[in-house]
Amino acid sequence: MRRCFPWRRGAPASAGAHWPDGQRGLTLVEMLVALSLFAAIAAMGVGLLRSSVDTQDAVQERLKAMSGVNRLRAVMANDLAQAVQRSTRGASGEPVPAFIGSSTGFAFVHSGAANFDGISRPGVERVGYALSGSEWRRAAQPMLDGAMLGAGDPLLRDVASVRVRYRDALGNWGDGWTSEPGDRLPLALEVQLTRPGRAPLTMLFLTAPTPPPPPATVEEAP
Repeated sequence: MRRCFPWRRGAPASAGAHWPDGQRGLTLVEMLVALSLFAAIAAMGVGLLRSSVDTQDAVQERLKAMSGVNRLRAVMANDLAQAVQRSTRGASGEPVPAFIGSSTGFAFVHSGAANFDGISRPGVERVGYALSGSEWRRAAQPMLDGAMLGAGDPLLRDVASVRVRYRDALGNWGDGWTSEPGDRLPLALEVQLTRPGRAPLTMLFLTAPTPPPPPATVEEAP
């Protein structure tokens, strides 16, 4: 059987070539252009996907950081809102004021202590907040009297420095506090935590209001 070619014998293939059934193939140049376009579209798709993944990771890290800060605020606010005027005894029996603080940390007694194991114990607890290394930590005493604060648990990491201020009943701010005389409590606290590469985290807390003294009784003359 004799083969039939789509073009006439002796005529160049590029000049007036006719394909069966009206079909026409792709030239090498057209194929290269199509592959180039496909590669460009694929590269843009990979870049868009990578950008989406990076954005999602950044959002997750931001949400995680915000969750940690919110937890820190809630724990400190809950403790300070239940501060009580109750002095304690140290490990050697020395008196310890109800609330004592410096520019880098503070310790005090608060009510509402949890009792998960059901052991008979007072409903108050002595806790402390301080910067240990690069961690802002919360520590608690195993017993109210005759014990020392433990190592505690980290509430916020990567902390470079801390500054704590205390407000008295006259509205004055100071870098230190002691409950003497009378186991007095500060009205408010300002805690500023500095972290590398971030804006300082400044938090304000109110302490439990000090109950007013009982009214003086006047004895009636007989």
